[in-house]
Order: sequence, then C-alpha cells, then structure tokens
Amino acid sequence: MSKDEMSHADRIKAAIDLKEPDRVPVFDSMNWSVNLAGNNINCIGKKEKDVSFPKWIHNADIFADSQIKAFEMFDHDFVHSRMSSHILAEPMGCKEVEPYWGVPATTEPAIRKVEDWKNLKFPNMHTDGKIPIQLTALRLLDKELHERRGEDVFITGFVRGPFTLAGIVLGVDRLMLAMIDKPDETKELIDFCADVTIECIKAQIDAGADHIYTPDPTASGDLISAKFFKEFAYPAAKKQSEAICSYKDKYAHHYHICGNTQDRWDMLEKIGASYVSLDYVIDIKKAKETIGQRQAIAGNLNPSDSLLFGTPDDVEKQGKEIIEAAAPGGGFIFWTGCDWAINCPLENVKRFFSLPKKYGTYPIN
Repeated sequence: MSKDEMSHADRIKAAIDLKEPDRVPVFDSMNWSVNLAGNNINCIGKKEKDVSFPKWIHNADIFADSQIKAFEMFDHDFVHSRMSSHILAEPMGCKEVEPYWGVPATTEPAIRKVEDWKNLKFPNMHTDGKIPIQLTALRLLDKELHERRGEDVFITGFVRGPFTLAGIVLGVDRLMLAMIDKPDETKELIDFCADVTIECIKAQIDAGADHIYTPDPTASGDLISAKFFKEFAYPAAKKQSEAICSYKDKYAHHYHICGNTQDRWDMLEKIGASYVSLDYVIDIKKAKETIGQRQAIAGNLNPSDSLLFGTPDDVEKQGKEIIEAAAPGGGFIFWTGCDWAINCPLENVKRFFSLPKKYGTYPIN
C-alpha cells in the first residue's frame, strides 16, 4: 500500500470540495476485477476461466474477495460492488441473460406500453433478483475494509439513473417515442423508476456503501436534446441525487452520462451530485474551465482505444494529458470515460492506476 499523506476518504472529500488533496484520487476497476477472482489472473487472454462471470456475481464472497484484491493491488480510492447493470431491471420484470464471460444484458423489456408502468413490480430489496447478493457483498466489504482494517476507502454502491432505468424497462426506442406521444405517462414512469432506485440506494447505504454510482447513459446528448433532458431526465436525476446526499452525505453521489454532454453542463451542475464523470469524447480541459470551476468532475481516459487496445505507453500518454488538463486547482478524480472492458490487459490496468501518483501529486505545474 502507498504511504500517501492523506487517507482515501480525505483525498476524495478534498477533491469533491474543489480543493487540492495530496494527489488526484482515482476511481476503481469496476467489473474488470473479475480477473482477480479465483485464478483468473492467470487466465487473462484465455477463453477458459477459473471463475466465470455468472459465478462471480452470484457468490458474494468470491466477488468481495476479488474487489479487495484489486484494492490491494492498485491502491485506488474506491471499491466497487456492482453485480449487474440491471440490478433493478431484472426484478422489475425484464428478462436477462448472463454470458459466460461478459456483463449481463436484458433481452426483453418489462413493459411495451408506457402507460403500463403501473403494472411494474416494485422490487423487494432483500429478496428479489441479485439485489440481496449485492447487499451481502457490501456487508462483506464493509466488514473487511472498514471494521477489520480501518480503511476509509469509499465502498461504492450502484444503481442506474432513473431515465436510463425507464429506458431499460420500456425499451429505449419506445421511451424516445413516448416522450413525444405520451409525455405525462412517460414522466410518471421515470418518477416511479426514481423511487425504485432510491429505495435500493438506501438499502445499499444501510449495508455499508459510502457512495453510490448512478450511470445515466440514455440521458446522453447522443440520444436526447438538452430540452428533452431538462423536461424528462433532469428532474428525476435531481430527485435521486438529493435522496442520496440527504440519506448519507454530500460526498455520496457519482453521476455519469455517456457521450456528449456539453450542451447540458449547466444542468449537470444543478443535479446536486458530489461529482459528475464525463465520457472520453469530451474535451476535459474545456470541461475543467467551465463546469469544473463549480462542480467536481471525473474522467476521462478512452477505455477502448487506450485501455483495451492500446499499450501501457498509450495509456500513460493520454492519462498524463488528462491529469495535466483537469487536475490543477483540485476538484478532479481520475477515471476512464466510461465502463471498462473486462479483457483490458493487466499491464495497461497497472499503468492506469500508477498515473495519479506519478503525475497527480499536488501542486501540479
């Protein structure tokens, strides 16, 4: 473990408070940590694995152990707990498949008409789907890292943003049309999804989560205009964020939208998140000069070209540029621009996590 001046939590809180910590905080490896389950680290690049992805997410002890190994190996400031991108969509009625090596995906929506949202099931957070497994993993991580070791690393819970969850249970194409054809019913669906996420968030915080990650990719500028974002996605995202921060504290929320978000940065500031992460398509220097003066931001290394297909030197070159552009003055957390591919080479991953210590020690010139 590193001998940095600040603890993990103090480092994160300083960045969220738009201050300069000892070094730039760094988010975690998320689903990539499946490569540290069992003997998977010796199976990277091979078709057969020691622990399959479904086995990983259905066994809280195996899952928690791999996340702890990732923390020990990389010394990141957050530890993740996501079992599935559809942790709520499945128990709400969506059909899901679990590939041998890959994240679960929904194959059928729960409803086909927006007005049928009233028929959606409100999940029981302690019995339905993979939610209980996630809660068990959170308790294991909390016990091992916080109680036994006294680490103040941020254990991170996960749910989707309400607008994106609505798109999963209805189908994204139907959601796009419903905003035009049946706006009132669409807002009711999105608000219902917000309420579902909030109950799941509370259960995760009760289980030991310090912090909740809520990706909202369907709210991207690549899918909806700023006008539609303001009318449909923004109110529910703000409701969700306010619930997170009031139930835990002002440091507890990470909000993310994929794609181009520049035309809605002013609204991202007002959602109330502790920090917002930006996709790799965003000019991080411009983001720092605008939204980053008032709102902590995170990002935004290319998880595909650099981390998955590039070399360690490619990762270092891009990461160094990002840190130099966004870290001065504080208010910055280093991460990728979106989720990681689980096949990223180990050497690229190691290089990624080395960069905040190499280039992100304050003061940054």
